[in-house]
Amino acid sequence: MQLRPLPLLLLAVFALTPACSRSSDSDESESTQGEGASQEEGVSSSTDANASGEEADPQNKNKQPQLVRIAPLRVGPVERLLEATANVESLDVVDVMPERAEPVTAVLVEEGDAVEAGQVLARLRDSNAKLAVAEAEVRVTEAKFAMELAERELKRDQQLVDNPGPTVIVSDRDLETRRQTWEAAKTAHQTAEVALQRSQLDLAQCELVAPIAGTISVRDISIGDMATVGTRVFQITDLSHPKVIMYRPQRELMDLKVGQQLIAKSEALPGIEVPGAIERVAPTIDLETGTVKVTAALEPGKLRIPAGILVKLELVLDRHENALLIPKKALFHEGDYVYCFVVRDGKAVRVEIFGGYETDEEIEAGEGTELLAGDQVVVVGADRLGDGDEVKIADETEGDAETAAERD
Repeated sequence: MQLRPLPLLLLAVFALTPACSRSSDSDESESTQGEGASQEEGVSSSTDANASGEEADPQNKNKQPQLVRIAPLRVGPVERLLEATANVESLDVVDVMPERAEPVTAVLVEEGDAVEAGQVLARLRDSNAKLAVAEAEVRVTEAKFAMELAERELKRDQQLVDNPGPTVIVSDRDLETRRQTWEAAKTAHQTAEVALQRSQLDLAQCELVAPIAGTISVRDISIGDMATVGTRVFQITDLSHPKVIMYRPQRELMDLKVGQQLIAKSEALPGIEVPGAIERVAPTIDLETGTVKVTAALEPGKLRIPAGILVKLELVLDRHENALLIPKKALFHEGDYVYCFVVRDGKAVRVEIFGGYETDEEIEAGEGTELLAGDQVVVVGADRLGDGDEVKIADETEGDAETAAERD
């Protein structure tokens, strides 16, 4: 048996072992170095990404000033108003009714005509009344003649009694008879005069006249109609003193006072404002409705307001002369919280608003509102602002462009 090859094989194995170990160590080192390089590259890449992210994030940089448009606060009067609606009325409305049953012969006025007190509106047939007047005048003449005759005879007999003659003797009984005759004649004359006055009144009633000055609001008669006693033929309304009557809740009783000013407007009279004032406040409350009756007088001047027209009334309950007024377009509402932005030292300052009296476009800065007369509030662009943001004031051109952009 030959044993030589075994030692040679062992020697070959021992020779190869260090080389494999070195190769494995080298591979592990290279692998470790590769992983380290990869981690370094990852860290470097992450750092670069963070750096670029900080540059892209606008919140990490100062915000640009917001372009806004401002308006100054105004100091002026403001009123507390009470609005109501009512119909215009005239408390002087008269119905003209004939007092004689006669045919109508003439109608001299029409609806809408202005008439004066005593003006003739229409005429009735007056021939019978004229005859009655002529007859009464004749009777007055006869009675007057008889009275004068009786008076002369009484005076003659009185002279004979006072100075009796030799042949003519008048007794006291004859004198008393003369006196009674004169008294009867005088009474007859007075009766005839009364009859004449009555006939003249009948004749005057054949003319329908206006009892007051005003405007003909109703004409219910025509030529040829038979006038009926007690039936309205004309209605006259005094439009020179129009009134409005309101029924207000009793909780407003303490706010309503005689002399309070008001303005009346109507859609039928566009652009016209009629002033007026409260004339009467009823001293009692309606138990069924819980309201108080308020009567106001309007002062239209030369304007004629039709009776019955519906008007909207604005009553001035109170007035603040030097109120600080804020434009309503500067206000923002968050529930019951109201605020606006005021520009101070180039920054927007959020200010809470405690409102007072107001108009259609402005509201009074009430007690507790931290605003001054010289402040300027943001009216355009405030929806992009936060408290303390820097602002840039737009001129008129920029403001118009900004408003147009917001509309778009």
